[in-house]
Amino acid sequence: MGGTGTKIQQIIYQQSNKNMWNNNDLIPATEITDKVTAVTVDFAIRFGHYLGVNGRTVDPRNNRQVNESKLTTSQLRKFFGEVKKQQMQGYDPTAFILLKPKLAYAVGRADRYSKIKDFYTVISDAIDKVSDKKSFDNFILIFEAIVAYHKAAEEQNL
Repeated sequence: MGGTGTKIQQIIYQQSNKNMWNNNDLIPATEITDKVTAVTVDFAIRFGHYLGVNGRTVDPRNNRQVNESKLTTSQLRKFFGEVKKQQMQGYDPTAFILLKPKLAYAVGRADRYSKIKDFYTVISDAIDKVSDKKSFDNFILIFEAIVAYHKAAEEQNL
């Protein structure tokens, strides 16, 4: 009774959401420590798109739907500029790990329902996986891909 309809609805839902980022989705460690692969491109597409558009979320305090603001170009570029500056100066583990408090500060300044918190979660986790020049270079490649797909989503070209 209704089993077929429910199954079809589940399949349609899965198909429509298969390319969406979810908050349990982090950059796989091997993509940072070993080599960047198509897995990173897939992640960057989903995460960049998620960050680049406004959305809806549930306020856990009252269980109501609220607007969730996208990560702004200004927020992203500010952090991206810091990363590129470090790339030009060469990998310095101390300076690199100090990107986390800079990003945490930006989260503290943001609206309650901003996607910068998700950006912080993903990028902070990725920063923790960087341990040498190779992983630093891979981090930069991944970050550049996220920036590119964020821009495409923001311009509604994705």
